[in-house]
Amino acid sequence: MAFTVGQRVRTTVNAPTAWDGAFGAPVGTLGTIDSGPDKFGSYGVLLDGDPNQMPASYHGNELTSA
Repeated sequence: MAFTVGQRVRTTVNAPTAWDGAFGAPVGTLGTIDSGPDKFGSYGVLLDGDPNQMPASYHGNELTSA
């Protein structure tokens, strides 16, 4: 499935914290497409609740429309 910048999405995979203090996102976390897809099919997603609002990288098959 293809997504567009600004589109609301829901994650379909668990994203544990990558380092101490990083934001972890359980399956079903909502977010907004910020960029992409890149040449590898990844999208930048601003996840709801992430206090840093750093885009997280997700492949298209790890997201669904919200």
